[in-house]
Amino acid sequence: MIRSLIFAAILLLIGGHSPLLGQTTAGNSSPAYTDPHLHTVQFYTEGWEFSLPVLEMGSSRRIILSFDELSGTTRSYRYSITHCNADWTPSRLALPEFLEGFPENSLNDYATSVNTTIPYVNYRLVLPNDEVGFKVSGNYLLKIWEEGHREQPVLIRPFFLSERVALIAGAAQKATFEGFNGESQQLSFSLNFPELPLSDPLNEIYTVVMQNGRWDNRMAGMHPTFIRQNQLIYETTDHPWKAGNEFRNFDAKNLQVNGVGVKSIEFRDPYYHLYLEKDYSLQKEVYLTKKDLNGQYLVKNDRAANADLESDYVFVHFTLQPPDKVTNDQIYLFGALTGWQCADINRMKYEPSTGIYEGVLLLKQGFYDYQYVLQKGDGTIDAGFLEGSHVLTENDYRIFVYYKGFGSRYDRLIGYRSINSVARER
Repeated sequence: MIRSLIFAAILLLIGGHSPLLGQTTAGNSSPAYTDPHLHTVQFYTEGWEFSLPVLEMGSSRRIILSFDELSGTTRSYRYSITHCNADWTPSRLALPEFLEGFPENSLNDYATSVNTTIPYVNYRLVLPNDEVGFKVSGNYLLKIWEEGHREQPVLIRPFFLSERVALIAGAAQKATFEGFNGESQQLSFSLNFPELPLSDPLNEIYTVVMQNGRWDNRMAGMHPTFIRQNQLIYETTDHPWKAGNEFRNFDAKNLQVNGVGVKSIEFRDPYYHLYLEKDYSLQKEVYLTKKDLNGQYLVKNDRAANADLESDYVFVHFTLQPPDKVTNDQIYLFGALTGWQCADINRMKYEPSTGIYEGVLLLKQGFYDYQYVLQKGDGTIDAGFLEGSHVLTENDYRIFVYYKGFGSRYDRLIGYRSINSVARER
């Protein structure tokens, strides 16, 4: 009991939660939500933990949701699924038109942690399953709530079901209007519709492009540069993306040795504290090729067989020495470890006595990417101020193509493709 009270007090001091966060500040259009009591939410396509949860119609692959609740006791959770338009508003389809099976189901796959300093329950959901399946393509929202509290979801996650009607090809390259060593990347891609005659492509086709896992800088509703028979060609010349920099990272897979980026590890009974090497601004540094996970993270314990249940939670301490104190804007830790969001829990706090920004996150053992970003007064996120931006940076661009013909009651997702700025086709 005393140990639980101490842990609860510590959580309150650092904000009480870790990936993914709850309430966000302005500038983030993601429909995702996470209750502060839930941690390490992962949602991906089976077989690739760093992917978006995208399924192809007719495929045997599934999407997997996993999350932890830091408690020694289990809860009765239920889930439901909503079909959405391209803008994430609910579609006009009735439930039997898009869903097979029951409208609500119990989340029955869970297990408690083993030999960890912080006890938790790991919950897992695989879709589709014996209780629920999908009939049409498009955007979907998964909602999870505690039994008896349907109107108070503890977790909301978007996912996608795609057809293979639009054939997508393209490449990311340096921005046309910048010099050889510029800061931005533009995307050129074509959409081919061999079996879908278009009568009004400007109104029937809607495209969305995301850079890595970010929602704040996604580009939606672009108009094609050229229209040909059964083909649309897009050039983002006028609206390139800042290429950013390769992500910083640290290795916390083994708490007995200092991994990459780790200065020291301390066990202060009863919890582990991991201190990272001090970080500095990279804005004026030259670009260095570096392998990263494009902002994602991997849950892993090198000394255990089951990473989901045997990986411990640790308090990770970040320090940043900026070139100058940032007065009007706020500095945040950023990446999948913070849900690609700027919230108070991942805001770096300035320590006047040292001139250093400090932050603490409670994270599950593994390998993590992260960056420092600046959030401006209008809510926009600037990743280049402290990280720099280089045209050679490796990024993933995710392209979603929607179709809504005359008289249709929902937006079909007729194509999806991930294009890498280094590997031309993917």
